[in-house]
Amino acid sequence: DMISSGHSDGVFQFESTGMKSVLERLKPNSVEDLIAVISLYRPGPMDSIPTYIENRHNPSKIKYKHPLLKDILDITYGCIVYQEQVMQIFRTLAGYSLGRADIVRRAMSKKKHDVMERERKIFIEGYVNENGEIEVEGCLHRGVSREIAESIFSEMESFASYAFNKSHAAAYATVAYQTAWLKCHY
Repeated sequence: DMISSGHSDGVFQFESTGMKSVLERLKPNSVEDLIAVISLYRPGPMDSIPTYIENRHNPSKIKYKHPLLKDILDITYGCIVYQEQVMQIFRTLAGYSLGRADIVRRAMSKKKHDVMERERKIFIEGYVNENGEIEVEGCLHRGVSREIAESIFSEMESFASYAFNKSHAAAYATVAYQTAWLKCHY
């Protein structure tokens, strides 16, 4: 209640005017909400804050660009919030291995545009190596249209350069919750 009402001066990560405003609109009721808001309150992901808040308060408004995204994004109300979700999208929609998905995640976070353009094509169309073996099936082969695949890739690309991994955000949220508890009770 204290955090939701904007009384978070002295609370780790929750002191800024902008963050207080987000918390007042969100009305967090779980540590999961705190983890998400810490991840979202950054350049790039910040654009998803209004959608996240709206969808959290009105779950009927959640829309997924493709049904395969539901299991990945349901915990974050249809919004991409964490780096791990980006990796899951690459794996589920296009058939990437864990290793290759992590390489793409790192390229996104380091804004390696040459790598990203190559991976966009692979994400959508797949990749067959020089031995004729399919390394990545690609979205088209998994029933995701080119238009939707392009849209999802673009969303991930703009988001991922500033995204947190969930464990990082969880550690921050834990400290934030502990400092809020101390402020509230002491």
